[in-house]
Amino acid sequence: MEEVLDKKEALFMLSESHYLDKAFELFKISYREEEWDKADGIADYIYETSNKLYQQHIFRTAAHQAVDTPPRRPLVFYYAYSYLAKALVYQKKGLYERAKEYIAKYSDMSWFRGLDEEGLEEVEKFHFWAKANIFAVDLISGNHRILSDYVQFLIDNPEEILPGMVTIMEAANQNDWNVDYILHQFSQDIESFATLEENNNQLYYFTLMFHLAIYYLKHNKYTVALNYILDSLQTSSSIKRDSEFKALAALFETFRGYASDEQQKEYQTILKGVLTGENGKGFNLSRYGVRFS
Repeated sequence: MEEVLDKKEALFMLSESHYLDKAFELFKISYREEEWDKADGIADYIYETSNKLYQQHIFRTAAHQAVDTPPRRPLVFYYAYSYLAKALVYQKKGLYERAKEYIAKYSDMSWFRGLDEEGLEEVEKFHFWAKANIFAVDLISGNHRILSDYVQFLIDNPEEILPGMVTIMEAANQNDWNVDYILHQFSQDIESFATLEENNNQLYYFTLMFHLAIYYLKHNKYTVALNYILDSLQTSSSIKRDSEFKALAALFETFRGYASDEQQKEYQTILKGVLTGENGKGFNLSRYGVRFS
């Protein structure tokens, strides 16, 4: 796997974690940074390694030999996750039929030998994730007919509403759908997401706000859109999403003519926070004697 790692990630490989756990974390890093080729290579590594360990496990169990120190999770998790990872990469590359092929692979892992209670729980989790993710791929690829079924799926599974709304808004923007009625239906949930503190939830919330900003810009609702851009700028700053911050700043500048005085003032406050380091990131110009009124 060395050819898909940079120096920073190679140092991470020196940790004491099991190599499957390391690869799992590295995939998440590459996915978050949208490095699809690297993520694809790591997904292949997870599959090849977990499959090799699975074959060894079967042989040693049959021969009543000791099994090597296992990773943190049941082996079936990594085997199934390699399929999920491949599906995610293909989805992001717009290869939706290939993504569906891999979703089908991890949808039913009950054939996996040697499953204990914890392993069976993982099988059920991946079955559920496959159901959610096939909805996502179908929607992103333009299948409007299943939108009402997906909304009902979110109602039945409230823990999926935040990532589900990200999927709906991405699909709406990509396929020019009007989903005002869905936004109204989940308005209270969307408002409550702002208070979430867990890192993954904050990233989902940031992504949702970004798509909401694009959605309202496309529907010429500039005041609402600019508010979402400002919220996104604030969040991207706090969670250190530098490339997104630059894109959002450029987006605000493009539509600055529609901004109210209050929105322009908030925008300047956010930028000053970056320049002074008040938000925990950015380039602190105050060290060089630059002062802001």
